[in-house]
Amino acid sequence: MARRDERQDGPEVRNARDVSRHGGETATVVGRYRAIEMPSKVPPSPSESRPKDYAQLILEDGAVVYLESYNTPQARRPAAERERFDGKTVRVSGKLFRRMPASGESLVAPCVSGITEIAEEEEQPGA
Repeated sequence: MARRDERQDGPEVRNARDVSRHGGETATVVGRYRAIEMPSKVPPSPSESRPKDYAQLILEDGAVVYLESYNTPQARRPAAERERFDGKTVRVSGKLFRRMPASGESLVAPCVSGITEIAEEEEQPGA
């Protein structure tokens, strides 16, 4: 179930059910930040290495939410952000989409766009 917190805008989203319920709303998505290569239908050759300059959140139930819409300037995450948050649980505030908006090719996947804040999630006592 999505939870509200006075420090955030909109509902707190932690799993696929919350994504379905709150798509189209301003929300705070909580998950493990993972820097990834630009998603592509064509896998890189073993000798080719692509930069991991995109990011996604892995939610508590394994659902994936991308940061920003595919192949937009905002989708390429800053190096300092990736270094700071990769592998950590974070809170990302912005507009949540069940299917990322696209003007051309895109992934059929959820995303959070218009990101206003990314912050490391505080450990919960007893967690």
